Amino acid sequence: MNDDGIITLKEAIFLFFFVVLVFGVPALVVWASYAKRFASFDMSTLWVHQDRIDKFAVVFMGTWWIHSCSMILWALLKTVQTQDYATYMGWGIAILAKMWAPKSDSPPEIVPTALPAPPASPPQP
Repeated sequence: MNDDGIITLKEAIFLFFFVVLVFGVPALVVWASYAKRFASFDMSTLWVHQDRIDKFAVVFMGTWWIHSCSMILWALLKTVQTQDYATYMGWGIAILAKMWAPKSDSPPEIVPTALPAPPASPPQP
């Protein structure tokens, strides 16, 4: 920013692209996941569980994306620290585990346990 508080053209372009990054990329990913043209690009398994949107997964992915954008901003401003990368790896481990987990469309089977038969009662006269 200038001394008089006016945003320069360079800063305005940077802010525009950063806003596109923060809001445009997630919107594009969601759109491409549900568009029939991009059947091979399906990231919806990260936020859908048993054909329903998982609220925790949406919050988790949104928080991860904000952290990702913050890391990009800090790297561009040259203020990123080593511990920032360590916390970012914590997000990555959970997301990669979800991506590489075995896929199961059906809920887990419940194996019925056999109950012992009641003792036989003598016949009534």
